[in-house]
Parts: sequence; structure tokens; C-alpha cells
Amino acid sequence: MEFEKVVMNRHASRAFTDQKIDSTVLENIIRLAQKAPSWVNSQPVQVRIATGTTLEKMRQDHAQLNQDTSVHTDSVIPYRPKNEWDDRSQANMNAWFEGNIEHVGIDWRLLTTAAADEMYQAQAVVYLSLPQDYSEWSLIDLGAFSQNIMLAAADQGLGSLPAFEFVKYADALRTNLQLPNDQVPILGIGLGYIDEAAAINKIQADRVSIDQILTILK
Repeated sequence: MEFEKVVMNRHASRAFTDQKIDSTVLENIIRLAQKAPSWVNSQPVQVRIATGTTLEKMRQDHAQLNQDTSVHTDSVIPYRPKNEWDDRSQANMNAWFEGNIEHVGIDWRLLTTAAADEMYQAQAVVYLSLPQDYSEWSLIDLGAFSQNIMLAAADQGLGSLPAFEFVKYADALRTNLQLPNDQVPILGIGLGYIDEAAAINKIQADRVSIDQILTILK
């Protein structure tokens, strides 16, 4: 696929079919993701992909944790409520919420909550971790690595979803992923074949016009 088409076709998918992803496809996606830039070639990102029975157990555990009101999220990068973001970001978020009602309906939040409990039925979740004492520059590495994963997945005909939902219970993740003590889970990216019939996949995220974000100094 041409690069521009890959970029334009990539979007957040929140419902996937039950079609499995071949391990060779996953390996190739990570191989391409490794081409992302890295600070002084430090290459701090480690990758673990949950599939099959491992992922099904994680899905069950996740649903139970979501239903347990005594359990609080413990993601490595803390969740930040919308009202704590800057005004421009809040305006963009509010526009997205309003668009969801238009495209999906008033019950869009219920649909997303139900999908989240099932980890969106992703057939593979790519977990990216960093060393316990990671440099903040490593977050830039991880972000670039993540984008390459999603673009490579789109090129393979797969949908993707980077989501807080996948990493909101870090302690449970460390156990299920058999993560070494010196590694912390930063981000999870769900992969799968897009369920085109799912209403939740009508959610769109428009981008602001370029003149709102770009300044070229001459």
C-alpha cells in the first residue's frame, strides 16, 4: 500500500472479528516497528504480545477488575481527567464526544464500556515496556515505535487501537505477561481484523485544520 494511503487508512478500531492473526504477521510488524528512531540507539523498548489462551485469561481477569469497585487503576503513566488538560485539548475532546453521539448514538458510552470489558475483542495485544528507571526521552522512542506498529498493521490489513484500557491494571499485567521486575508496562496496542458491522467502529476522530497547529518561521 502507498504510504499516504496507509497513514490515511489508520484509525482507532474498537471492535475486531474473531479471526486469528498469524504469528509471522505479528513478527513482521515488530520487525518494521524497530526501524523507528531511538535516542543514541538506546533501543529501550521491549515487546510482549498476548494472544490465544494467554489473552483470553487476561480478558477474563480484566473484566473482573473492571467490575470490582474496590479496585483502582494503577497504570505506570497515570490517568488524567479531562478537566485537567489545557483548554484547547479539552475543546478537541468535547468535539469528539459530540461527534460520537452523531455517528454512533446517545448510547455510545455504553458500547465503549462493554467493548472495553472485553478488551475490544482484539486478537493480539502488543505490550510495550521500558526499564524501571527509564529516561523520559525513552517515551519518545516508544511513541515512534508505537506509530510504526500501527502503520505496519494497517499495511497488513489489520486494525489497531492504542488504549489506556490495556494498561490500566499494571500489577495484573506484570503477572499475566510474566514481566521481569525491572520492566514496566507503558502502552498496549490491540490488533485484529476490523469488525466492519460494529456500530462502535463508526466513531471518528477528526483533526483540526493545519493552520491551528502549524507555524513556519522564515
